Amino acid sequence: MASNTRRLLPLALLALATLLPGESAAQEVREGILTEADAAFEEGEGRVADAYTFEVRVGEFVTASLRSGEFDTFLRVTSPSGVVRDNDDSGAGTDSQLSFLADEAGTWTVHASSYGAEGYGAYVLTWSASAAGESSSRTGRLSRATPKGQPYDSVMVDLDGGNVLLQVSHGADAFIGVSAMDPEGRRWDSPFESGSAAINARAVPSGGWTVWIVGNEGSGVDNLEYTLTTVVSDGGSADVIDGSLDSGDTQLPLGEYADRIEIDVDDAVDLHFELSSETFDTYLVVETAGRAPLVRRNDDADEGFGSALSFTADEVEGRTGTWVVWVTSFSRGETGDYVLRVVR
Repeated sequence: MASNTRRLLPLALLALATLLPGESAAQEVREGILTEADAAFEEGEGRVADAYTFEVRVGEFVTASLRSGEFDTFLRVTSPSGVVRDNDDSGAGTDSQLSFLADEAGTWTVHASSYGAEGYGAYVLTWSASAAGESSSRTGRLSRATPKGQPYDSVMVDLDGGNVLLQVSHGADAFIGVSAMDPEGRRWDSPFESGSAAINARAVPSGGWTVWIVGNEGSGVDNLEYTLTTVVSDGGSADVIDGSLDSGDTQLPLGEYADRIEIDVDDAVDLHFELSSETFDTYLVVETAGRAPLVRRNDDADEGFGSALSFTADEVEGRTGTWVVWVTSFSRGETGDYVLRVVR
């Protein structure tokens, strides 16, 4: 069988700041264990949670992530006024992450919990807040309707290249989602969220964006007034690998075609892998180097058909060397072109 292993050298040449902020983030890490003795979370559902508080200033870019190898995580961040942001599965499988621009100053509360009942075990909560890059805001209304009857609006924005945050916020009891097309024609999507929804696009070129804001359900969603905030940090680049799954590629035991790509990771920095295809449902696997290697897998990132996986600098520490990336499909026999982006 012919080998289709590709090698990318070296990842250290990628000059990218992963953070959207304009300066380094202050990061705080909390390690804990969920047990039956913890406080109840969402009464009647059989879940427990640990609560933490953090001080935030208006305009700071915040990222909260919750990871566990023992249970399916659920993350909740509540603003000082009571606005709630939830996340179950981020692009990193069963881990959770929220990124947003803080519009309130004061004490924010974070709940570390599980998706299902009796989700117990060890976890790591990471919180970072830093000054945002260049930002601008505009308001609009969901004054149109899709053929499916969902209220929506669309806007065109010209943005500089780099790392881009698109955040939509509103004051109604409603769920909204954001979809955007960048200057290269790549589609970015957020899941439907209450209170606000955001897209965090890393290492994109300058040019025109098309942004769609769509309402899903809830009171006041028709003709809903919203605020779209865009934040762009300077710089950023990504290594882009264009490939294709073909009938002559390596086949996995259940019949999926796969490409094996080797990447040299020389420095302990945050890493993010994004896999997309217009022709098949992607599946991404990343195997690290090191004495205690990590293996992560992802099918659908952000409720779409693309895949994404992230590694923090702490996780990369001690695991530098040759990493292996498997690009394959969710179902057997699928073929077609794909794009793998490696950013840091």
